[in-house]
Amino acid sequence: MNLKILVIEDHDDFREIVKTHLKSQNLNLQIFEASSGEVGEVIALRERPDIILMDIRLPNANGIDTATRIKKNLPECKIIILTMFETEVFRNIFKSNDISAYVGKSELYEKLIPIIKRVVSGGNGGISKGERN
Repeated sequence: MNLKILVIEDHDDFREIVKTHLKSQNLNLQIFEASSGEVGEVIALRERPDIILMDIRLPNANGIDTATRIKKNLPECKIIILTMFETEVFRNIFKSNDISAYVGKSELYEKLIPIIKRVVSGGNGGISKGERN
């Protein structure tokens, strides 16, 4: 797997956990990071990542709005939302905003890598007719 991944997460500690977990998988990844939606948009346009892992709550912009803006310019980019919130509440919002998948932050270690692999291989991560986690 040779992928560019952008992690957009405002909490430094959690962003570091995500990066460390990705690096520990011995995959061929280029990892970029941003602490806000605004910075994430700039990096996304410059680096053109294959996948963006994005917190749903970001300072000055939420993850859904940021994802929508990024997808307008990079429709091929897959976006996976990282959330602490009840994902059922957001299912229709994710579907209507072309979010590829979502992962509960508490399930990061169990579910993130399988979802990334599924999304990269053309799968949808599960939101279309059921769950995306």
